[in-house]
Amino acid sequence: MKTLTVTFHHTTNYGAILQTYALQQKIMSMGHENIILETKVIKKKPKRSFPKAVYFFIINLLRKKQLTRLNESFSNFHKSRLLLTKPYEDMDELRNDDLIKEYDCLITGSDQVWNLKTSPKFIASRLLLFGNDDAKRFSYAASLEECDYTLEQKELINNALKSFQGISVREESAKRYLESFTKYKYYRVLDPVFLLTMEDWSKIIIEPRLKGPYILCYQVQRNHRLEEVAKKLKNKYNYPIVSISNEGIRWINSDYTFYDVSPEEFLGFYNEAAYVVSASFHGVALGLVFNKPVYALVKKTRANRIKDLMTVFGLSDFVIEQDSSLDIPFYTPSILDNVRQIKAKEVSQSNSFINEMLNYDK
Repeated sequence: MKTLTVTFHHTTNYGAILQTYALQQKIMSMGHENIILETKVIKKKPKRSFPKAVYFFIINLLRKKQLTRLNESFSNFHKSRLLLTKPYEDMDELRNDDLIKEYDCLITGSDQVWNLKTSPKFIASRLLLFGNDDAKRFSYAASLEECDYTLEQKELINNALKSFQGISVREESAKRYLESFTKYKYYRVLDPVFLLTMEDWSKIIIEPRLKGPYILCYQVQRNHRLEEVAKKLKNKYNYPIVSISNEGIRWINSDYTFYDVSPEEFLGFYNEAAYVVSASFHGVALGLVFNKPVYALVKKTRANRIKDLMTVFGLSDFVIEQDSSLDIPFYTPSILDNVRQIKAKEVSQSNSFINEMLNYDK
């Protein structure tokens, strides 16, 4: 069967590109063709105050070589590891392309495909409002930014999902929210990064430039508690702190900071880590994929995605909020064994959903 996936992938974000890769690999391993929709989206420069603009200008100047290597590694990943359509200019071109109408199944997900504030030009594509009317349609681990749709957006979602044969979301909070204003059945599944086995990931892992064990830190936004947690772990276990940044920003005072880590080496760093401390959804998710003790840092304004994931794995005590106690819990072998058991069950259920959708007979 010919399948087409719509997701966010063209960005220098480790989680976005790795979840894209994982879902495509999973679908192809099940004997189906798969291609990822490519679109031409003009990236708008973020609005920054003058001091911040000067700061980022200096950062980009000082770390030009590292950031160039970083961008090249992501570009190479796209070219060598992902199967993509030609880039489409707009929805009209996509809808009028006869080649697109040949696909038997359209899939939207994962990541924030139902964040209706991002890339508004192609919102319709992420709701699968294109292609052959007879094509199967389903979402896999669709996610939202915030549960705050306008009435108009709720109507759009409601109408779009009428043509779906199955709807799965990544977070329990998203499931409850969508159920509050629609009549459809929703399934909660794991992010695609969980669908690949360690053997699958090992095929593309690059050995990191620094051997473990160490405390691996990754964040995409500043969270002052992250450094506190990392230092507490260092004081207890005497492991060095390693930080990875994909923006050239030194978020924390770590023993080692790397700015030019490729997606493949990023996986290698996770493989070598003793502990993971992260304020990123996929930073946390990959820690669980690699069976590491994970500490998840959240802010109150955007806590649901990470908190929901940690709750699924019975790790709510290891979610560190901005105003939580400075005393952090420590992992035991029994906790890690329980996480593995939960993961095996959750992965099985997620595999069942995608298998059912790909074999669904309209």
